[in-house]
Amino acid sequence: MRVMDLLVDADGHVLEPPDMWARYVDPAWRPRAIRVCRGDDGRDRLEIGGHPARLTTPEMLGGLGGMGRSLEELAAVTLSGRYAEHAPAAAVDPGARLAQLDREKLTHAVLYPTLGLQWEAEAPDAAYALAHARAYNRWIEEFCAGSGGRLVPIAHLSLGDPEAAVAELRRSVRAGARGAFVLPFTWSGLAHGHPHHDPVWAAAEELEVPIAIHTGIDPPVRDLHRRFDGLTWPEAVPQHIWYLQLLFPQAVQQAFSTFFQFATFDRFPRLRIVVLESGAAWLGFWLDRMDALARGPLRVTMALRERPSDYVRRQCWIAADPDERALPPVIDLVGAERFLWASDFPHADHGGDYLTELRALTATLSVAARRAIEGGNAAQLYRLDGRAQDGNLSAGSRSPTPPPRPAP
Repeated sequence: MRVMDLLVDADGHVLEPPDMWARYVDPAWRPRAIRVCRGDDGRDRLEIGGHPARLTTPEMLGGLGGMGRSLEELAAVTLSGRYAEHAPAAAVDPGARLAQLDREKLTHAVLYPTLGLQWEAEAPDAAYALAHARAYNRWIEEFCAGSGGRLVPIAHLSLGDPEAAVAELRRSVRAGARGAFVLPFTWSGLAHGHPHHDPVWAAAEELEVPIAIHTGIDPPVRDLHRRFDGLTWPEAVPQHIWYLQLLFPQAVQQAFSTFFQFATFDRFPRLRIVVLESGAAWLGFWLDRMDALARGPLRVTMALRERPSDYVRRQCWIAADPDERALPPVIDLVGAERFLWASDFPHADHGGDYLTELRALTATLSVAARRAIEGGNAAQLYRLDGRAQDGNLSAGSRSPTPPPRPAP
């Protein structure tokens, strides 16, 4: 199968097992491991460091796998607060996920966590965060291991200790991860592009793996949902969830922009950055604005050797939602080779008809652009042409179930 024939979901999700961290984290952390447990009220709660999470509520847990449900069904599962009971099989079982890929004629799914986008904002310290990110990475590596390369594991990196993050990136890549992701906040408060984090970007460049910035919940001290009273997270959930969800892309935009402010791409000309779950049509405006500021009087505050748009067209990728009707002219402006698409399965903030929407979106594009966005770009970015695994994409149809991980 040719690279350009692939159909790749560049940002799908799993729902982590409730006891996964307790089973996969190093022994010293197990008494206080992250877990989902049943409360006295019959609803589930996320526990972090032995304490109930405040930023992830039982209602959120109940609705995390709600894609494709009717409004009435989604309301019922959300109010139930039951996490695992309402998880779709394809979000928790690799065999079911492969069967879904077969039904949808997808060749690959690049996989990210769900609770892993939320718990780090409430981790008690950087060492705890690193240990639990490593636990997830071990689990997702095994989840994907028998899929013939069709399920693509992406490692969770916590930036609290850059050198420790480098060690975990190296370990996870050796174990099969095709890249890593970071959240839009940092433990130090220093921007992602700041030289403080250079060891991580240097390692990613050396290992030739991309680093994604993925939306997630911010700790209150870094939270973008703090401008208006009554519209804060999680206090405004669920009454104002539309507004809160609308703002999430801004955190990714801010983190992404710091790579230009601090000239990170000049220091690492082979670093590859992927922007996820924040839409894509805004990128056209963002490039125009960054270039305009960089060539005006404010250029004295930037040390870039080239225009910001030049780095984007060489070193950056962005995943689009299939329902972005304003995207085609932006693709023409930026270049089709910079764009991926994402299902966001099984999260309920998108509908389940993403393939129909994708076909409608790409129908207006040239054949070359359509093939690139539907799978060719992701295949080249993550080296998913089949040769790097076993040369047989159909091998993933065996529907494997990895064995439980023995206690270290």
